[in-house]
Amino acid sequence: MKSSSLYRLSLLLLLLSHPMLAKSEDWAQWRGPKRDGHLTGFTAPSVWPKELVKEWSIDIGKGHSSPLIVGNVAYVFVRRDEKEWTYCLDMANGKEVWHDVVAAPFDSVIFPAQRLGKAPRSTPLYHEGKLYTIGVNGLMTCFQAKTGKIVWRKDFTKAFTTPMPICGAALSPLIDGKRLYVHIGHDDRGAFLALDKDSGDEIWRWQGEGPGYTSPILATIGGTRQLITASHNMWISLYPENGQLLWSMKVRQNYFNHNSITPVIKGDVVYCGANQRPTMALRITKKGETWTPETLWETRDVTMSTSSPVLSGSTLYAVNEKRRGQVVCMAVDSGKVLWECPGNKGENVTLYDAGTSLLAFTSGGDMFVYTKKAEGLQEVARYEVADSTVWASPAISGNRILVKGAETLTLWKIP
Repeated sequence: MKSSSLYRLSLLLLLLSHPMLAKSEDWAQWRGPKRDGHLTGFTAPSVWPKELVKEWSIDIGKGHSSPLIVGNVAYVFVRRDEKEWTYCLDMANGKEVWHDVVAAPFDSVIFPAQRLGKAPRSTPLYHEGKLYTIGVNGLMTCFQAKTGKIVWRKDFTKAFTTPMPICGAALSPLIDGKRLYVHIGHDDRGAFLALDKDSGDEIWRWQGEGPGYTSPILATIGGTRQLITASHNMWISLYPENGQLLWSMKVRQNYFNHNSITPVIKGDVVYCGANQRPTMALRITKKGETWTPETLWETRDVTMSTSSPVLSGSTLYAVNEKRRGQVVCMAVDSGKVLWECPGNKGENVTLYDAGTSLLAFTSGGDMFVYTKKAEGLQEVARYEVADSTVWASPAISGNRILVKGAETLTLWKIP
């Protein structure tokens, strides 16, 4: 007993004394702690190492959904055969703590959906001991995060004749107080719902267009909290208390275009874009009781496909789908391209702001490290973090980087 107590005390002191672990934060939702692609509790090394340390790697299943890191466990949402699997894993070794499995029928005749496969696209959400998932066919589940016990489950496939976007449900859920937000339906007909996070009961709904492939964010503009997201053909803002439509802007899409970008916001300006559509800055103003989005600038020099941008001061970092994927720096006040890499970063790139550095994870399985410079970005390191195509955005907590490959899950550490 004495030796066991000494071991636990030593372990606690080690955790408290380790600067990176002491400052690390959970990666509990889409795009990180603040849902904006910014790392918190992370200090970039003064000199990046020649190699990262591979802690473990396991075969887990297919999925475009990002993994989560919550304390000493990871959550990952994948597809194996015709079923969706939710796993809780021990971060120390990748071993299973619990799993849930459910049948997940999904079929789409359109080429983009067939190319992407049937794996889940939506990143789970962890909040106050519960885990929320949305399957590719719109099945939503709330779990007790420690045990995997199902708290409630909603099958949105029964809500509409065609229950999901043509390429499958992709929205990653968002929690605001007691409200859990989800957008259901197909293209022209759908509903944005606020559900009670503990029971799944509906609190309010906005009836209108069905969802795009983006995920909602919350922001305060003009002193008013707003829920901002994309439907199939519009950017919209809803009042979080009751779902009232505050403003909208039409951005016409078709089956081969898509709203997949999670917007970023600075002050009263929303920065957004879509596949084969201009990147835009929308200034949101209120006159009387009417909210209006006004185009501050837009440019076709940069069109964003599936890679959401990040804001840093007066710079917008984005991935231009042209030239097989370019990381670019844009001026937030004009949209002018200040710097661009040669391209060839791939079809999908995840950008994370790491303070003095910008991290870029490519669909080819590479992690690029850039140092921010006044004139742009300088590449200082490059690591291979997967030997397969990567669609899922990695989870980062302290010096731990959890990467979901085509069918693998790998934990890397920055030594």
